[in-house]
Amino acid sequence: MRKTIILFVCLCGFMMSSSWAQETVEIVKAFPQKKTIVVEYDLAEDADFVRLFVSLDGGVTYRGPLQQVSGDLADVKAGFGHSIVWDVLKEFDVESFDSDQVRFKLNILLKERWPRETFITLNAAYSFAPQASFGFSVGQVKRFGWFVSVMSNGRFSGFDADGTCDAQGYLPDGHLMQYTGDVSKMRLSVMAGGMMRIKGPWMVRVGVGYGNRTLLWQTTDGQWLRNTAYSIQGLDLSAGLQLHLHGFVISLEAVTTQFQNVEAKIGLGYAF
Repeated sequence: MRKTIILFVCLCGFMMSSSWAQETVEIVKAFPQKKTIVVEYDLAEDADFVRLFVSLDGGVTYRGPLQQVSGDLADVKAGFGHSIVWDVLKEFDVESFDSDQVRFKLNILLKERWPRETFITLNAAYSFAPQASFGFSVGQVKRFGWFVSVMSNGRFSGFDADGTCDAQGYLPDGHLMQYTGDVSKMRLSVMAGGMMRIKGPWMVRVGVGYGNRTLLWQTTDGQWLRNTAYSIQGLDLSAGLQLHLHGFVISLEAVTTQFQNVEAKIGLGYAF
């Protein structure tokens, strides 16, 4: 008898719940089915999640989301005839409900609809080497996306070094060279990566590619030696945020080469 009363009172609460649902949700009907309550509802927009809540104090506070539920709860398409089955007797172990105080509501998490955007940014980067570089990024994003980035300081002398030396200027064989004091710095970074929209106009981006930071010292006999203590080449990794706001794009990243050097990188551009 007690269980029958609980089911009946819950049903009455559902019949009053339409006005408590969000605007995009309409509870069509609710009816008992064996030891459960079946709630049918319509959905005006696609939703990632639908959650059912119950109030026993006239809507002042709500319990939930209810756990003993099944049915159309995730990745629900807009349309008619969706349903949720609530096993009320498993959810609550109480003697009775005050039917005048019972309220129900459905909370939904709508799917964000964002257009596919193609973007281009002009970038500048700086590290405490010190070393600066400039370049660009191009990419495309909706919920997920991709980008390609190229950065350089305009010099490619690091590929034409005549040899190597250590931090004090010694050759690998131990011979100390004489130097003019002239140096040449090269910075090159070519990366590709992925993006994911995390909230509204905010996105995270992670990239991987090839990086080269080279410091050359000129000897008195005209050779350019690569200083291995201050030169790095190999894996370039980046991680950062990107913001799209009214067509404008701002990106902020940290970039490391072989985990031995870190630079700050900023990009400004346009999305269309």
